[in-house]
Amino acid sequence: MNETELCKAAKAGNSEAVEELVGRYSKLVKTCVRPYFIASAEGEDLIQEGMLGLWRAVLSFDETRGVPFEAYARTCIDRRIVSAVRAAHAHKHEPLNTSLPLEKPLFEDNAESHPRTSAVSDPEALVIGMEEQADRLHRLQSLLSAFERQVLLLYLDGLSYEEIAQRVHRPQKSVDNAIQRIRRKSASVNF
Repeated sequence: MNETELCKAAKAGNSEAVEELVGRYSKLVKTCVRPYFIASAEGEDLIQEGMLGLWRAVLSFDETRGVPFEAYARTCIDRRIVSAVRAAHAHKHEPLNTSLPLEKPLFEDNAESHPRTSAVSDPEALVIGMEEQADRLHRLQSLLSAFERQVLLLYLDGLSYEEIAQRVHRPQKSVDNAIQRIRRKSASVNF
């Protein structure tokens, strides 16, 4: 089969055609990748970007334009690699790569010292820690609106945003906004 027939078969979901195209053009991808480098990535990352460019070429190839598949594939591969290199040098994804997970506990600063999550060998420290936590929670609740207090209690019970929204009969976005306000207010009482 020629490239045009292979591309049509690959678009139709023929996995053998995809494998054949990847086999034929993997050397081209490696050739296109060779001159580029991303400091924070491995060489395989750029090869993967090149393979995505090849896949894009397969999906968007139009034989009626009179351009040979190899030339079109090279262009798609090069553009994908250059885009990846530019994005890496622009630090476009730096916030995502250096951020903390969203699913951290609400009071993440004290998560390590929470009585349920740490092994406490000193009973006195355990009691004092629990009293301090209760005091902080009481001070925080005095800063919260009735809706925020309700959301906080449900959140601390382990409910998801969606489950909280169903219980309080509000949109999920309102729950998310309330939790963000709670986080800001909790910073003021040293949680």
